[in-house]
Amino acid sequence: MKIQRTLPPTAAPLSLWNLVRALSGVRGGKKCRDQLSQELKEQFSAHGIFLVSSGKAALTVILKALTAGSPRRQVVIPAYTCFSVPSAILKAGLEVVLCDVEPDTLDFNFQEFESLLNEKVLCVLPTHLFGFAADVRRVKRLCQGKGIIVVEDAAQAMGAKSDGGLIGTVGDIAFFSLGRGKNITSGSGGIIITKSAALSELIQAEYSRLPELSGLDVIRNWIKMVAMWCFIHPMLYWLPAGLPFLGLGETKFYTDFPVFRMDELRAAQLQGWAQRLAEANLQRAACAHRLIQTLDLPMRDAKTLTRTDGIYLRLPVLMRDRKTKEAVCKLSQESGAGISPNYPTTIQDIPQLSSRIVVRSCPGAQEIVDRLVTLPTHRFVKEGDIRKLDKLLGSTTSNAIPLSQKTSLTDESTSSRPCSMPMK
Repeated sequence: MKIQRTLPPTAAPLSLWNLVRALSGVRGGKKCRDQLSQELKEQFSAHGIFLVSSGKAALTVILKALTAGSPRRQVVIPAYTCFSVPSAILKAGLEVVLCDVEPDTLDFNFQEFESLLNEKVLCVLPTHLFGFAADVRRVKRLCQGKGIIVVEDAAQAMGAKSDGGLIGTVGDIAFFSLGRGKNITSGSGGIIITKSAALSELIQAEYSRLPELSGLDVIRNWIKMVAMWCFIHPMLYWLPAGLPFLGLGETKFYTDFPVFRMDELRAAQLQGWAQRLAEANLQRAACAHRLIQTLDLPMRDAKTLTRTDGIYLRLPVLMRDRKTKEAVCKLSQESGAGISPNYPTTIQDIPQLSSRIVVRSCPGAQEIVDRLVTLPTHRFVKEGDIRKLDKLLGSTTSNAIPLSQKTSLTDESTSSRPCSMPMK
């Protein structure tokens, strides 16, 4: 454990005043939750809004609702994504089907994706990873007429726009995460949105069965939020980051997570969420552009740098090779620079899934595992931190490629190969 300024890899905006206002939820009854739901309905022009305990809880509720009356049991997801996604699929009693991804977009390999769409597929999950917009419109076109639901995984992209519209409003259903490192936070929490009256009715039936948190658990969650607010600051983050039993930054797969309705205290803490979210996303985008400019990483296409509607929950960068990535992450850990290696494996390499997926090569996803790091873009990143990152990256490589540029790193003959097929 080293006492030094230590940047968290990601951090959501949260103030002491937000925590104080959260206490109004103790006496607010259903008022705070109803108000939040109404504000979200108006913001996203949604028919149904459902507030739950986490992003993975939100996906679990969606999947259980979609299985009502449907014999389909397969869910197509990217081969590189958050481990919470397959954990929710298994918790809902469904089958994971993987599609390889393109390293330069973090989106589906669409040649492979189209071949996976059949009468067994219940839904597909285009994923807006790190706030990078997936091509949901293309996904919808490919699914049209096949009875397949498009569920936007917008856990990391709340408030982002694509093609002039808000992310989460193009697919049939979407969900956001309010975890401690997301675009906006209530410590934890999840939001389900849909414009469809029929789908809203299905989700409502599942949502109505969810329990409420006990009063003691609500208070515990508030205390955790206070601790997060205190120790997320770079002058103190070295302490929790240096305690192995906290497991900060670790990616774990488990299916025994709780699924509850969002409590009133968390809903109250989100008062003023729209302005907080907009300000945080603008700040992240500005920080990402400043990093790209300062670090002077090789570029092929500067067009995405001028996008006014782009957000970066983190700044993804592909290093030259796995060895370089490991060197960068080691130096970052020693110096507190906040660089993250992200998910440690592709989804098919999660041990708990070995008996549920026929493992096959996923070259695009493996490329990302081997080479991807992300740089922090949150409000705690200062000019001194950017200079530290510049020095750190300069000492290890001159061949890092920011994923904000469209840079093809995988030969077409390999990137179009199938990833894995479900067990029959």
